[in-house]
Amino acid sequence: MIARDWQGMVLGAWAVPSSSCLNPKQKESMALRMAMRMAKLQGWKKVVFEVDCLQVVEELNREGKDRIGSVMIENIRSLRKNFDECCFTFTRRVNNYVSHTLAKMAVSLENLAECKVDFPA
Repeated sequence: MIARDWQGMVLGAWAVPSSSCLNPKQKESMALRMAMRMAKLQGWKKVVFEVDCLQVVEELNREGKDRIGSVMIENIRSLRKNFDECCFTFTRRVNNYVSHTLAKMAVSLENLAECKVDFPA
């Protein structure tokens, strides 16, 4: 995950190891939940989360009683309440190069890696 300010300047980047074999929707949901927790720890109040899994974004943005949510999706919806403004948008992986590079790096990690100055991509 990578965090940027409103001008696009990088605030920080994190690579989180994961040893489980999940489908892309589950992986993206877990990464989003971790990003939301990290944003909360940083004290950010107005956030936009860019996600490269359209299914996750559509499910999170679906309103009404007909929405079908997993436990993870409902957990993310609950975390949304920690922010004054919070939205989820879809971005294609090709537009999310740094985040994708961090995800590839995370495969070989044993612990969370945090970058504040030098970034791997």
